[in-house]
This record gives sequence, C-alpha cells and structure tokens, in this order.
Amino acid sequence: MMGALLWLSMAATRARNWKKFPLGYSVVFIIALISKMLASNVTLHKASIGDSIWAIILGCLLRNLIPFFIKSNSLPPWLKIAQQTEPYIAISLVLLCIDISVLRPLAPRALFVSWIDTPTLFMIVAYFGWKMLKIDTQTAIIMSGATFICGSSAAIALGSSMGVPHKTEMPIAIISIFTIPSIIALPYIAKRFDFSATVSGAWFGGCVDSTGAVIAAASIYGDKEAIDTSAVVKMMQNILIGPLSVLMAWAWSRYELKAAYKLEEELLRRSENLDDVTVQDNEHDNAIEDTNTPTVKRPRNTHALNKPKEKAYVLLWKRFPKFVLGFIITAILFNTTIDNNPETRSLVNSFCFYVSEWFSTLSFVSIGLGLQINEMKQNIRSLGKLITLYIIAQMVDIVVTCVLAWAAFVHM
Repeated sequence: MMGALLWLSMAATRARNWKKFPLGYSVVFIIALISKMLASNVTLHKASIGDSIWAIILGCLLRNLIPFFIKSNSLPPWLKIAQQTEPYIAISLVLLCIDISVLRPLAPRALFVSWIDTPTLFMIVAYFGWKMLKIDTQTAIIMSGATFICGSSAAIALGSSMGVPHKTEMPIAIISIFTIPSIIALPYIAKRFDFSATVSGAWFGGCVDSTGAVIAAASIYGDKEAIDTSAVVKMMQNILIGPLSVLMAWAWSRYELKAAYKLEEELLRRSENLDDVTVQDNEHDNAIEDTNTPTVKRPRNTHALNKPKEKAYVLLWKRFPKFVLGFIITAILFNTTIDNNPETRSLVNSFCFYVSEWFSTLSFVSIGLGLQINEMKQNIRSLGKLITLYIIAQMVDIVVTCVLAWAAFVHM
C-alpha cells in the first residue's frame, strides 16, 4: 500500500523514470525489511543497534557494490527514482500525531527541558562549527540542528529549508552511528547517580537524537514512567522542527537575496568601470588615428544584470518545508476528530507511529544509497570535522539537558 501510494504520487507529478519506481522501491523496501528483522534480533537489540543503523549499512553496501556489476559509479535509473530520502522522512514527520491529551499534564516541564536550551545551543554550536572548525555554514547548521533537535528529521527539514538536501547524508550517517553510545550509557549513568524515573526520562528525551533512540534508552532504564516522560519531552522537542525550519527558510532566503544584490552591484560597478575604460581608449584612438589599437568592449551579457529580482516571499515559499503544513493538519485532525476514548486514541497513534517508523527506515536506506566510500576517503578531513562537531555538541547537550531535567522535575 505504501509503495502503491508513492507510485501514484510519482505518476501524478510525472517524475523522471516514474514507471521504474516499483522495481526500485521493492529493493529499498526489502532492505528496510531486512534491517527491521536484524534490529528485532534479541542479541542485537540488547546492543541497541537499531534498524536505522542496519538500513544505512546495507544501503551503503549495495551502493558500493553496484559499480562492480554495471561498470558505473552512478545509481541505475530504476534505483535512483526510489532513493527519495526527503519525501520518506517528510511523510514520517507528518504521521507523528501529537496527542494534546498526553502532552498536557507534563507540557510545562517538558517545554522547559526541550525549548529553553535547544534554539540557543543550536545557533551557538552551528556558529562554532563554521567559525572554529571551518565547516561550511549550511553543513554546520544541519549537523547542529540534527544533534539538538531530532536527528535525521531535523537534518532533512533544515537541508530543505536552505535548498541543500544533498548535504544531509553525511551528518545523518554520523548521528545514527554515534547515537548508540548514548543509548547504552545514559540509562546506566542515570541509575548510578540515582536519578528519578521522570528526571531520567526527561534527560533521555532532551539529549538523545531520534524518537526511536529515546524510547530505546528509556526502555534500557526499565521504568514505564521514564518511557512516558521521555516520549513527551521528545514530542515537545519535535514540534520545534516546524518553527525552526520556517525561520531558517526565511533567514536563508534573506541571506541569499542580500548576496545576490551585492553580486549585482559588484557586476554593475565593474561594468561601469569597463565603460570608462572604453571611452578613454576611444578618445585615445581618435587622437592618434590608429585603427589597429584594440579597445575594451562592454560585456555582452549585461542582460543578466537586468534580470528581474525574485521577491523575498517567493523565495521563502520555495524554501518553506511543506511538511510543516501536513504536520499541523495531521495534529489538528487527530485532536479534533478521533474519539476521546484513550484506547482508541492510543490505537490510532500507535498505528501512525508504526507507519511513520517504516518511512523513517526507508529514508535511512536512501541515505545509505547515497554514501560512496571512495568519496568519503577523499573527504576524510571534512568527515573528521563533522564528527568533532557532533561529539562537542552532544557532550554539551547531555550536560545542559541533565541540569534542566533535574531543575524541571525536582524543583518545579
């Protein structure tokens, strides 16, 4: 059913090679299925190696084996059309039904833990990555947002809002792998320091990257109250994806427009200087009557300077992450149309979350399909900088969130 609906959307939009989508999707779906089967293995589950890790590994393995069979470094068209990282994760986010009745009891304290530090640290660490580690601005923003907000979901949303979805693959791969130590270590640290279930749950929900990883960490802690608290805090943090994505789309649109205006002014200035040189040369030619002297001519592509400026609101709409609208509509429909019976609401919410996790796994397979080991070797320096930024950001997040969780659930 999932594949059929996606195929219909591809056909409706006339996507390139849409007729080949079923074949490619079947491969991606099978990899996702194998990933979930491996993740459900008891031994591997205890090691906290989730389906996202397996999906990236298997997708990457297939990506790097393909050149041995088709003598080409690019994905075949039938598989490329199914590598839809952004749509998969967008659908996954839209299906995260936010249940107001669940959020209400813990909302003030969960809001304190998840909203106080996240926006501030997100900007500070992104600036640190750009200024100190010399990572390009967009990648630093994506890595910082993914670390402090919600892993791959935030990375895709921010990448789309800045118009660079291709820059999300490496940060997501790093986060997916390096989240494992946090999932394993944090529950044991919480027990060692005798944190209460609510403090521990808030801590996990605020500093572990993805929703699935948060639940895994809380499950290792082994208390239902910790699981419920961690889920609420993470849901509150997930809500930040929408506003921050819109804000980033607006800010980056303004930045690009200013850069475009600055470039246009520079081109106009250079053009005027060339005109002055041309006039001076022509006067000199007339004075000495030497027709063999070359003159500097005004460039012919000055029509580019008169290109109509794109309005700010048009650029903002292009960069606006459309999934935010779906996310809001789904939340409104869930909270206004579903019966108030707790069992019914829990059943609908669980089903939506189940389908959401499937789309999330499909996105991780697509991320793996975009990772080429040879390219990673060539960019080993950049990879090291990203890993350094993630480790710094995660350590800061762990410490700050721990303090906020303790303050919120002990003194509020």
